[in-house]
Order: sequence, then C-alpha cells, then structure tokens
Amino acid sequence: MKMVPAKPFAFEGSKRAVLLLHGFTGNTVDVRELGRFLNEKGYTCHGPLYEGHGDTPEMLVTTRAKQWWKNVEEGFGLLKQKGHDEIAVVGLSLGGVFALKTAYTFPVKGLVSMCAPVKPKSAEDLGRHVSLFTRRYKTILRTPPEQMENEWMSLMPQSAEMVQTVQAVIEEAGEHIQEITCPALVVQSGKDHPVNLESADLLYNRISSEQKSLIWYENSPHLVTRGPEKEKLHEDIYQFLKKLDWRRF
Repeated sequence: MKMVPAKPFAFEGSKRAVLLLHGFTGNTVDVRELGRFLNEKGYTCHGPLYEGHGDTPEMLVTTRAKQWWKNVEEGFGLLKQKGHDEIAVVGLSLGGVFALKTAYTFPVKGLVSMCAPVKPKSAEDLGRHVSLFTRRYKTILRTPPEQMENEWMSLMPQSAEMVQTVQAVIEEAGEHIQEITCPALVVQSGKDHPVNLESADLLYNRISSEQKSLIWYENSPHLVTRGPEKEKLHEDIYQFLKKLDWRRF
C-alpha cells in the first residue's frame, strides 16, 4: 500500500489572515478542517507542513525542530508577501508552542494556543509520540510485527536526537511567555497528558496580554481539533478572531 504524503494548504479569503500550525508527528490534516471553517467565515488561512512530517518515519527522524520553525517563518512570510498585513496565529500541540514563539517574535493580531506543552516534557514522553506514529504507519503498510520492531529499533538513535530539539524549543517558549502581549486564547482538552493539563494554567497566568482567556474542552482528547467538541472549538476560535481589532476586512 502506498501512503499519500500530506501537503500544506492555502485557502484564500479576505485581508484578514490566519496561520494554522500542526503538531509534532502530525500534519496539516489536524488543522485543515478548522482552516476550512475559518475560510468560510472570510479569513485567508494557510497551514504550512513541517519538514519530514506527513511522510515516512524514516524521513521524520532526519529532521529537527529548527527546520520546522523555519517552515513556520516561511509560512508567516508567505502571508506577508501576499499582502496580509494583519495575521493571527493558531497552533495545536507543538504547533501551539510555535504559535507562542510566533507571537513573541513577530507582530501578530492574536494568538490561539491549543494543548501546548510549556512545561518540560520528558524524552520518554516525546519518544513515545514517535514510536506510536511509526507503529501506526507501519501497521497501515501491513509490516510484519517482527520487521516493524526491527525498523523502529534502527530509528531510535535519530529519534532521540530529534526529541532533544523538541524539548529545547518547548523550554525556550516557556522562558518567553511573559513577552506575549497580543490578545490570546488558550485552549486545553480535558483528556490530555498531565504535563499539558498543568501547562494550560501556567500559560494563561504568564501571558502578559490584557485580553486573554482559557477555555477547557473536558470531553476532548489531545487532538482537540478532531475530537467530539470540534464544532464548539471552531465557533469559539471564530468568535475570538472576530473580536480582534482588525483594521480592515
């Protein structure tokens, strides 16, 4: 069976633009439906794909967080090149961390951070993400269990190096949260990893924005954009964006 690689997406709308960022080991599918919803409300939406993501595990483990951040910068730059002077950033999981970094690095209109870890995560926890992704991928390809295990073992050294760069970018964002002053919405699912649950209150309390809010989705998993409360999430994010002080439509 041949897997079709994920792709970036760009939905053209008004001058108001939204940069949508997916998570670690995920891809643009995780934020695409949200992008479509916001585009139907008039927003231009762009979802860049991080290098190595949406492809094979063998490709993923050769990449590093600095490359993914470059993809975020390029996505932001692409919107600027197209004439979008006012951009809001929305990110899920590691994409939420990158959304935070975008908010304290560039002038953004607003920030939505969903299920973002800003407390340090262990190498074991992050490595488990890569292991699960690898096993799911190999299962779809109908790889025999013994071969699957051997292939994962061969990927582990590179995976460990990659995970260290993920830890570094999470720690970096945690050190700069107080520099964020734009309007912010913190989203947190109730059925998430304990570190993420603790991160939500920490993030909300440390952001320096005068206009900020924290919304919990108690029945949702970590991938809140694909969970049972996604319609409510879509509407909440739309209402947040709608209230921002956009200069023009």
